[in-house]
Amino acid sequence: MNYTMLMIACMTLEVCTAMFDDTKFSDYDTCYEASRSVVGFMQETYPESAGEVYCLTDQELATYKEYIDQGGEPQLTNPELPETNI
Repeated sequence: MNYTMLMIACMTLEVCTAMFDDTKFSDYDTCYEASRSVVGFMQETYPESAGEVYCLTDQELATYKEYIDQGGEPQLTNPELPETNI
C-alpha cells in the first residue's frame, strides 16, 4: 500500500494551506519517519505557525483532494492548540 504525506500549515488560524509531498512511501512507518523531519523543519522555520502532518493511503488522499477540489478548506483538527501534530 502506498502512503503520501499531507501537510496542513496555518500561518494564522484562519488561513491554512494543504501541501502534498510527491513522494510515495511504501509503508506507513517510512512515511511517519520522513514526516518527523518535516515537522522539525516547519517548527523551526515558522515558529508562529500551526500545522499537522498526515500519512494518507491512496484512497484517503483521493478523498481529501476531492474535498479540496470541491471548495473545502484545509483546517486543523484542534485549532486551539498551536502545535504541530502527527
